[in-house]
Amino acid sequence: MAAVGAAVSVGLMRWRLWSGPVPEVDAPPLADWFDPAALERNREYRRGLWTMAAVSIPLVPAAAVAAALLGRRWRPAVVRAAGARPWRAGLIVGGGLAALSVAVALPAAAARFAWGRSYGIVTQSTVGWLADVGKGMALQAIVLGAVGAGAAVLIARAPRLWWAGLAGGVAGLVYALSLLSPLVVEPLFQRTEPLRDRALAAEVLDLARRAGVEADDVKVNDASVRTTAANAYVSGLGGSRHIVLYDTLLADFPRDQVRFVVAHELAHVERRHVLKGTTWGAVLAVPACLLLFAVVGWRTGFGPPGRGPAGCEVVVRRLTVAAATAAVALAVSAPLGNWVSRAYEREAEWTALRLTDDPDAAIGLQQGLVERSLGVPDPPRPVRVWFGTHPTALERIGMALRHAAERSGG
Repeated sequence: MAAVGAAVSVGLMRWRLWSGPVPEVDAPPLADWFDPAALERNREYRRGLWTMAAVSIPLVPAAAVAAALLGRRWRPAVVRAAGARPWRAGLIVGGGLAALSVAVALPAAAARFAWGRSYGIVTQSTVGWLADVGKGMALQAIVLGAVGAGAAVLIARAPRLWWAGLAGGVAGLVYALSLLSPLVVEPLFQRTEPLRDRALAAEVLDLARRAGVEADDVKVNDASVRTTAANAYVSGLGGSRHIVLYDTLLADFPRDQVRFVVAHELAHVERRHVLKGTTWGAVLAVPACLLLFAVVGWRTGFGPPGRGPAGCEVVVRRLTVAAATAAVALAVSAPLGNWVSRAYEREAEWTALRLTDDPDAAIGLQQGLVERSLGVPDPPRPVRVWFGTHPTALERIGMALRHAAERSGG
């Protein structure tokens, strides 16, 4: 039933929440736009990152499954510490799983940090990186602790319907995180300020007007303290929405290419990609939680957990089985999220080409991004499926060439 629900959900969202029509293009030959010899260092760097990322995929799911299987060793201690109160036990379990997930992923994360430093693309100090890790773990502990407390109460009080309540809570949390991220989360990891280049700001506002987007300003963050790579993004919903440019983008790229980046981000806003992407996550919470309910029932039964310490331990057991199932499902479903993201990115790219009518800037931007970010314009297909949230640089260049051909009537 969970699989059927997921298939129906994906089908409906594919119909209602998909991107607009974007022409299919073939990637142009690599040698036409990049020097293959100059890319060897980039490939070496990226192969290291891909290897570390691949090794990291099973770590958190394996740790969550191990915690569930070894529960007899630690569940009584959690029940005692919680005073046999399910919500307290859920809070402890959620926070503990957050700490566990960060701990098991830390060696791989440290390896990626050191690898980036060795290639000069990461500029952040070790102290700064550790501080970010600590802040990330604290945020994760707060979120998972709250989810764990809520889920434990639902499991204790509604043993056959807790999945529905959990799905509603997760959906609400997804929207809340999208809304609050620019206001609460992002300021913990970066500093932003309004774009001070008045001429560029005027061009940005003109682009926004032509794109049909209400925009008061564009923000710039201090990315250069962490990386030499250039990027930009849009986040938030409604009044919290904003467009953020890396200061490295402004420092290292010509004006026409910066303008194209802004047009791309404005396209995300105009096409409501943040809202659509958030809705994907919220809707898929329903079949996902139904799957958790099925696995938990299979492993622990569907009856009421009872009261007192014994009942609280049953709740904790079910909660850990649900957490392990969720960790595995999230890891396995990563390609689905990437598929949706790539569709939105293609639509934003095509919209930006039509808005700016500047395919040369789009091509130059991709060449510059590959150089500055040590990117690979033609990554292997497994990498695109598992880690690719954007079209490749060659695909984007192909889109620019297609736009240029249409403009010239070719």
